[in-house]
Formats: sequence, C-alpha cells, structure tokens
Amino acid sequence: MADTPKRERQYSEEEVALIIKRAAELQQTEQTEQEPSTALSLIEVEQIAKEAGIDPRLIRRAALGLDQPAQTNRPSPWLGAPTRLVFERVVEGEVPTEEFEGLVAEVRRTLGQNGLPSVLGRSLAWTSTISGRRRAQGRNVDVSIVPRGGVTTIRVEEEMRNIAGALVGGIVGGGGGGTSGAVIGGSMAAWHSAPISVGLLACSISFFYMLARTIYNGIAVKREKELSELIGRLETQVETAIGTSSKALPNPTKSTDSIR
Repeated sequence: MADTPKRERQYSEEEVALIIKRAAELQQTEQTEQEPSTALSLIEVEQIAKEAGIDPRLIRRAALGLDQPAQTNRPSPWLGAPTRLVFERVVEGEVPTEEFEGLVAEVRRTLGQNGLPSVLGRSLAWTSTISGRRRAQGRNVDVSIVPRGGVTTIRVEEEMRNIAGALVGGIVGGGGGGTSGAVIGGSMAAWHSAPISVGLLACSISFFYMLARTIYNGIAVKREKELSELIGRLETQVETAIGTSSKALPNPTKSTDSIR
C-alpha cells in the first residue's frame, strides 16, 4: 500500500503575519550581533560630556537612574489620583551613618511627625506609624536610605488607601445613604414614578461620589508635591554629606610622615 503523502500545513492570515514579524525580529537581531559594537563606556561618555561643558558628576547620576524603572504614580481609575505614592532617587557614593540624624530631622520637619527611626547595619528606616497604633490614624509614610554597592538609594512612599476608603465610605455612604430616604420619598410624592425616584437617587449618589473624588484628588496632589520636595532635599543632603566625607579622607598616595 503506497504511503499517503503528508498534507502540508496551511497558515491563516494572522499566523502568516506573526511569522513574518518574528522573522523580521530575528533578522534585526542577527544584524545587530554581526555589526561592530558602538557602545561607549561610562568613562567615554563622561569625557564627551566634559568636552561639551557638562559636569561628569551629572552624567554618572543620570546613568545610575537609567536602569531604574520609570517612576510613575498611576492614578486610580475610580479616584482619579494614586492610592500609593512612591519616590526613589539613587546617589553615587555611600552616605556615612553619622549623617542619619540630620536626615531624620529633615523628614520630621517636613511631615510634622516624630515617627519611629531605626538603623539596621548601615541602613536607615523611618516610619510615621508606631507599633500598636492603627494605621488608619494619621499618615502612613515610610522613608528608607540604604547605602550599598557604592551608591545610596533613597525611597519615600506613602500608602493612601486608608484615606480613600474613609472619604468614599464616609461621604458616599453617609451622604448618599442618609439622603436616599428623603430623595425617594420626595420624588414619589411629587411624581409618583419609581423610575424617576431611582434616577434621582442615582444622581444623588453620583454627586457625593464626585465630591469624595474631588476632595481626595486635592489631598493626593498636595501630598505628592510634599513628598517630591522632601526626597529632593534628602537627595541634596546625601550628596553634600558624601562630598564632604570624600574630601575629608586622607590621600593614600601622600605620606604624612616627615623626615628630619
């Protein structure tokens, strides 16, 4: 019995498009691997910047942030503003632990709270919430300063879901729920129509929802600006402290002994 020839596979239009796209990506990858590398080292980039009149220190600072994920405080679709604020900066050099006291003082001055600082090894952490207290009371801010691997990472974040929940629950639940009886009763007495009553109730709830959203947006914008300015000042203090400590180090190539 003769072998039945295998039927060649048929591809749909979508599969053809995917195959062509993948082939193009593979071709581009092969060309990139075959071409001589045009990448520059950080020293070469600093040299180019220096010739252009740019401070090489700024080049190193920009390079440190290149590999970091883009900082985005994405707004909640329901509230129109972020429910969690996060700011992070990386400074070249390691800040001395002796500078932690001044950094904590700056955090306390900005936020108006003593909070709870703690030092683990050479890392500083500060939190606005004290153990044993409910996080719903007051702000929920955490600050960390971690010198490691030749750089200092500064991170400031605030959790705001407690505020959002309190506003939405209090205003929408209290206002909308509290006036629902009056809205339905008044509309039924005036128009004797259930659809109109339901529509007015929906409008009432929407009003209180928009009110809560507007208030929350105002709070979020104010705190985002405050934390952004705070991390900027902390970054400046860290850079100054690192620069001062670097200048204070003795030059190992220069002998301090005198020969008589």
